[in-house]
Amino acid sequence: MPTQEEKAQDENLVRDMKAGHMEAFNKIFELYQRKIYALSFNMTRNQMDAQDVTQDVLLTIYRKIDTFQGKSAFSSWVYRITLNATYMKLRNKKKEQYVSLDESLPNFNHSGFQNEKVSDWSKSTDSLLFSNETKEVIEKAVDLLPEKEKVVFILRDVEGLSTDNVGDILDLTIPAVKSRLHRARLFLRKKLSHYFDDYQARSAKQ
Repeated sequence: MPTQEEKAQDENLVRDMKAGHMEAFNKIFELYQRKIYALSFNMTRNQMDAQDVTQDVLLTIYRKIDTFQGKSAFSSWVYRITLNATYMKLRNKKKEQYVSLDESLPNFNHSGFQNEKVSDWSKSTDSLLFSNETKEVIEKAVDLLPEKEKVVFILRDVEGLSTDNVGDILDLTIPAVKSRLHRARLFLRKKLSHYFDDYQARSAKQ
């Protein structure tokens, strides 16, 4: 969640913007432009689409600031507008084909243990994350996530927002956020395990 200082700053800016002070909007522009673009780009993987969404969101903030009632954090309101604009952009484009999440999750037996072993590559990815190849593989795997799990994963693990903040933005309970995030992480772990196994095998031979 935003800090008390950030909340106070946003509240002051919203109040000034509602009063017609253009410098307040300019400050909001400075504070949120990159955040809006980053979230939209992580959802669309397209620079032009993310730029369009950023412009649309900033315009929406300017036009609809009077509708913000302060029931949630201002940042949550901005993220919500960003997601709505991004979803609209995606709907206007060719619908992507997603794999079934259930089919891609590890299988568990009646005792609660996995039927198949999925390597835990998370502890050995520090050097891999600097590889363009690895980054592309991870991004493609994230893009295969169903929309509900994908947005939670991006907000929580990519954008670094708190679980409470994600719940506020998406109007979800904390358990629901944690459940979707857990399913997304399991999906990605299985999807990426073969790649990292191969990478580690190649590295061991060098």
